[in-house]
Amino acid sequence: MFFLPQLRERKIKPHLEKEKTFYQNMKIDQVESYQLQRFNKEWEKIQIHVDFYKNLVNKKEVPRAFDSFEQINELPIITRDFVSENIHLFTNKSKEADSFGTTGGSTGNPLQFPKWHSEAVHCEPSVWYVRDFYGVKRSDKMFRLWGHSHTLGKGLTRVKNKLKFDIGLPLIGFKRFSAYDLSEEKLKEAGEEILKFKPKYIIGYSKALFMLAKANEDKKEIFHQLNLKVVLGAAEGFERSEDREFVTEIFGCPVGLQYAAMETNYIAQTHPDGEYKVLWKNNILECVDDNGNPAETGRIILTSLYPRAFPLVRYELGDIISECKKDKHSVYSFKEVKGRDNDFLMLDDNTPIHSEGITHAIKFSDKIIAYQIRYTTNNIYTIYVKSKEKLMKQDIEEIRFRLKQVDERLAQLEIRQSQSLRQTVAGKTKWLVEE
Repeated sequence: MFFLPQLRERKIKPHLEKEKTFYQNMKIDQVESYQLQRFNKEWEKIQIHVDFYKNLVNKKEVPRAFDSFEQINELPIITRDFVSENIHLFTNKSKEADSFGTTGGSTGNPLQFPKWHSEAVHCEPSVWYVRDFYGVKRSDKMFRLWGHSHTLGKGLTRVKNKLKFDIGLPLIGFKRFSAYDLSEEKLKEAGEEILKFKPKYIIGYSKALFMLAKANEDKKEIFHQLNLKVVLGAAEGFERSEDREFVTEIFGCPVGLQYAAMETNYIAQTHPDGEYKVLWKNNILECVDDNGNPAETGRIILTSLYPRAFPLVRYELGDIISECKKDKHSVYSFKEVKGRDNDFLMLDDNTPIHSEGITHAIKFSDKIIAYQIRYTTNNIYTIYVKSKEKLMKQDIEEIRFRLKQVDERLAQLEIRQSQSLRQTVAGKTKWLVEE
């Protein structure tokens, strides 16, 4: 078991050192010029192989090459909802996709998008670069409180994925514990697993980590003996700053926050100095106000700077960042991110189900555009599914089968097909709404 983690450490080390050297040697006032050069290199291919941008160039609405950062800022801002309805226009057709990803989170409108294996390879050194802020190495043992849609489903694929998570991951020093069911009983079980596994760091959904700490408050002293390097929250923020401080108190180590999305890879991570450090080698990050003008606090807009099957060009993530530090227009650090609020579905007073558990169970089919769960004051839940075509009986049964693997009671909920879902005043489709 010791050999494989050490082998992985040796393999990443030269790439990690190269990543460190890049960020250490590049001055902040060189960020925009570097990004302009990188974007133009990617734009050469995007305008040929991505229909949406190919059409804009052919109509001469955007240039074939950009002379300034200000020109990039004139490209249209693209929303997740618009892409979801027109993903074929945003797909890089230079080669076939290796796989497909699906977003989750606090909305019921998952985006399915193509991916290349090379994207993860390109971004992996960045992952270990930011984890190194807290002294984390690739060979360190990790406990992950997370949800994995790979383990839902049927047949041989599910068996292979179960073997990967239950046997393969521990061989490289990773231990996964499901965050779908966040009942106190399950979280106490997770606490025992942490003590048996003895990880060097923990990663999980932020709110789930707080609940984990609350359920295992009695283990505080023995958790401290693990000498954890860091607990990293992801997928959402903590509800209150006090919650983050409580996790620090229980586990006896710093608590950081990752910032990423399924369709973006890593974007930023907190540093022990308190700020989020942006991985601006891989992404241009803009902060704009409601009118699209540069702002110090406002909407986050992202442009990717490496080859992708789904290139991101001024893509709006739907979050708000604050107290940005910039090289002119390009954000290289910020204080806080707001906007993600992954609610819980309460099956009973003691069993909260994380939003990702629901999304992972429903999002498997490319027929499904969006979903929404509506509930009454006495907690009667109904699932509404919006799809590209009429769902057959077997489609509904597949949803029920996957929901059952999260919690048996979820499979008993009524499922209705609907062409319209309730939206907020801001035009967003929340996954969980009260009737």
